[in-house]
Formats: sequence, C-alpha cells, structure tokens
Amino acid sequence: MSRPTRRAQLSAITAFVFVPTSAHAYIDPGSAGFIITSVLGALAAGGYIVREYWGRLKRRIFHSDRKAVADGDGSDSMDARADDGSAQG
Repeated sequence: MSRPTRRAQLSAITAFVFVPTSAHAYIDPGSAGFIITSVLGALAAGGYIVREYWGRLKRRIFHSDRKAVADGDGSDSMDARADDGSAQG
C-alpha cells in the first residue's frame, strides 16, 4: 500500500470517528452513576498503584544501604565478641 492511500484511509477513519452525528438516545440517571463510579474506581486504583510502586522505590533506595551495612557489621561484631572471650558459654 502506498503512502497516499494510507493517509486517505486514516483521514477517512478519523473523520468517521470524530465528526458528530445526531444520536437519538436516552441516558438514564443510572448510566451517569455508573460512569461516575467507574471514574472514581479508576482513580482509586491508580492511586493505589502509585502508592505501592512509590513505597517499593523508597524501600529500594533508602533501605538497601542500611541492610548491606547491617549485614556486614552484624557478622563482624559477633565474630569480634567471640574472639575477645566476652561471650561466655
């Protein structure tokens, strides 16, 4: 397919989708409530996803250094105490 043909097809599809036509339809109040509930649910789900990933990012950035230091210091200090003879058992 050549480029002009693709552009013509894309233009026709865009015009078909975005050109308003008269619709003789009725939207009842229940439909509006459903739309509002769906939007609020999507916002809540998005907020939860952002909170979860932000928490994971914070833990990865701020707690990874502490864990590495604690692992290194904890094992060395226990070995040092055992070598000093302060650990009686």
